[in-house]
This record gives sequence, C-alpha cells and structure tokens, in this order.
Amino acid sequence: MFRKKVVLRTGEEILLEQITGKESAAEFQRFINSFNRERAYLGNDRPLTVKEEKEWLSEAASKNKKGSMIYLKALADGKLIGDCSAERGKFKAKGNVLVGIAILKNWRGKGLGKRMLSEVIALAKKKWEPKNVYLTVAENNAPARALYRSIGFREIGRWPDWINQYGKYEDVTMMLLKK
Repeated sequence: MFRKKVVLRTGEEILLEQITGKESAAEFQRFINSFNRERAYLGNDRPLTVKEEKEWLSEAASKNKKGSMIYLKALADGKLIGDCSAERGKFKAKGNVLVGIAILKNWRGKGLGKRMLSEVIALAKKKWEPKNVYLTVAENNAPARALYRSIGFREIGRWPDWINQYGKYEDVTMMLLKK
C-alpha cells in the first residue's frame, strides 16, 4: 500500500496514500462537489449525494484492490485536498493507462499536481509497463495543460464540442505522455 509524505514548494507537508475504501463518503462528496461550484471539467451538472459518492468510492476502492486502478488521495492535516488516479485499459486497450487528477482550488499552483501525477505515473509504469499513458483535459483549462506539458505530455488530438459544461459544449484535448 502506497503511503508517502511530500513537502510542497511552499513548505507545506502533504500525505499521499492509496485509498482503502474506508474513507468518508461525505468528505469525498464535499471534495467533488467543490468542483461543481467552480464549474470545473470533472464537475457534474448537479451536486452528488453522499449515497452516490459512497457507491463511487466503493467501486474505486474495489478496482484499486483488484489491481486495475491506482488511486491516491492527498491529505493536509487529515483533510482531503486532492486525488489522482491511473486506470489500466481493458481487453485490447490494456496497454494504455488513463490518468486523472483533481486538486482543491486553494491548493493549486503549489507543486502538488506535479508530485501526485509523477507518483501515480511511476506506480503505473512499475505495475503495468504501459505502452501509453494519456489524459484528457478541457481545452480552456490552460493551467492544467501547462502542468501536463511540464511533466512531458503532448497534445495528440482534440474532440470538438465533446463535453456539455453547464449547457455549453466545449472541446476536450487528449494528451499523451512522451516516451
């Protein structure tokens, strides 16, 4: 089970660890619903309920235990401030790994995203030896795209009008990690 303390460039100490399935669904609900309030890419058109988040968390923990997903959470003083995952493709796509990350707004720009992504990618490479590591990002999310480029991702495609962001369709960019 992965567990590591990291120090951000601000000097703040953060704990990164894999989820176990014993986490508070209410805490994860508050976390994910904070992205709804800022109308973020991974947000939903409505707040999620604790029941929905509990079901999602149980599924993610199960995938984590089965070995098809690596799911890390970031904690500051015991509070959830970010999460990052790597999920192996299925069947003929099992050589590909999709990564994703979410960090609370007041924790962005401190180096946490780079640390989390670097850790989850290293774990995925060690575990699955993937041919491809990729992600998707909203076209208008310049800070995230800059983060991904700094790690070594490059744009390989764009899906026009792919996601409905609160009534408005927006483009999504697919990025691939350079070898």
